[in-house]
Parts: sequence; structure tokens; C-alpha cells
Amino acid sequence: MKKLHHLLMIICLLTLAACSSRQQPDNTNWRQQREKLESVTHWTISGKLAIITAEKKGSTRIRWQQNGDDYDLNLTSLLGTRVMEMHKTGNQVLIIDDQGREYRGIDAETLVYRLTGWQMPVSQLPVWIKGLPGNTDYEINPNGQVTRIKTDDWQMQYQTYQPIDGWMMPEKVTFKGPRTELRLVISDWEIAK
Repeated sequence: MKKLHHLLMIICLLTLAACSSRQQPDNTNWRQQREKLESVTHWTISGKLAIITAEKKGSTRIRWQQNGDDYDLNLTSLLGTRVMEMHKTGNQVLIIDDQGREYRGIDAETLVYRLTGWQMPVSQLPVWIKGLPGNTDYEINPNGQVTRIKTDDWQMQYQTYQPIDGWMMPEKVTFKGPRTELRLVISDWEIAK
């Protein structure tokens, strides 16, 4: 009985050690990077977005302009024709499809899925695009940059960062969800100061 008790104690200690190793180390670079990025509330990115589902895959140009809690997202074909526009003002979302039809609601994810079949974590993207994990599990590199984020539904892999006016901002990010994979390559960052 005593051996069983010791064995259970060892298992408990190993479990606690494994849990504590998942926590992020005290990393000054990460704290500084996080504080800096949290202060960025107005920014614009442009680049390319690949959208991959079981049924099809495609590539679009992306332009996302974030203004505090509001945003304007434009997806265009490589030839410049509109694929989709999304505008959030307050708690209202407006989507304009490739035919110019307008759809309104308060839940961007539901609207996008209903119109396109794509799963996109739209409400979290403004945080994740900047390389912030929000309230999720994450890993960082020694430079204080997020390399992975994991939620119940999404996994993000940050492949590369780029220097932008004294900031280190994500350049290539892959978002993998249950039925949709998004590959984002950011060619241009504009950060309002």
C-alpha cells in the first residue's frame, strides 16, 4: 500500500511539473513586445490570403484596416475584382459580396460562414494578426515573439516576422481551424502612431 501511495505521489508531481512547463518563462523581451503590441489599436495590413477548405482552395489579396474596435476588410482577386468586403462599425457588421449584395448582422463569423462556407475567426483576427495570443495557450521564441497559438478550434503558426519602423510584426502566419485553413502573407504594415 505504501508503494502505491509513493507511486501516486510521483505521478502527481510529474503531472504538476508537466503543467508548469507549459507556462511561459519570465521573458523580458516578450513582456516588452506584448506591451508594445497591445498599444497598437490603429493599423493596416496588405498582402495575400490563401483560403483552403476540403471543397476548394483559392487565393486573394487582403487589405485590413483596423481602427480601434472597428475594421474594414477587403478581399480581392489577384486581378483586382472584389471577392468580399467586410466593415465593422460598433456592433454592426456589413458584408458586400462579389455581386454587390449587402448582408448585415452582429456576428461576423456566422455571416462569413453562411455566405462563403469559410470558417474565419474574424473577431480574434485583429489580436492574432499582430502576434498577440489573447487569452489562449501560446509559445514564444527567445526574441519575445509568439511562434504558436492554440485554442479549442484554431492553431496558429507564426513562421516569420518583419521589422516595421522599430516594431517586429508578423509576416507569414498559418491559421488552421476545423474545416478551414488560412495562410496569410503580409507584405505591408502601416502602424498609426
